[in-house]
Amino acid sequence: MKTREIHQKGVVERQAEAVELVKKPGDVAIVERGVVRSLVMRCPDGCGDILTVNLDGRAGPAWRLYNGKDGLTIFPSVWRDTGCGAHFIVWDDVIHWTNDAWIVRRDPILERAVEAKLTHDFISYVDLATTLGEVPWAVLDACRSLASTGAAVEDRDKRRPWFKLSGQDGPTKEELIPPERA
Repeated sequence: MKTREIHQKGVVERQAEAVELVKKPGDVAIVERGVVRSLVMRCPDGCGDILTVNLDGRAGPAWRLYNGKDGLTIFPSVWRDTGCGAHFIVWDDVIHWTNDAWIVRRDPILERAVEAKLTHDFISYVDLATTLGEVPWAVLDACRSLASTGAAVEDRDKRRPWFKLSGQDGPTKEELIPPERA
């Protein structure tokens, strides 16, 4: 059975120890030896598989871990291209299934900070999050909230949504991205 929340079970030094801790869908444990290495999770879709999410950039492509006051977040989404095919976001201890509708969480303070950084040129929400020192999912949410009020415009490309202020048009995102990065 799918779950909609994660349950942090602890921080351990070894992968095998983490696997022992994650018994139910959504259970997670962090592997840390000097630095955070990985997040081990019992697949939240209920298939029973153990997922290991790399958090250590020295070992290859890595997700970002945010462990804030509202809970654990990882970025980007987790997408299993084998097994059950689950695709989900972990944000503040909540699992958001990507096939569900995005429900905007209003954060007026963050929305004002995001709006102050938006221009009439498209920018990725990930770049905005980096500039603001915020969790990318929270910035995406603030951008979508601004777009829902007409203060911003959203444009999606193949990899991620881009945003700009409403009104006067600047260059398109195609003009901003060099062909070698597209």
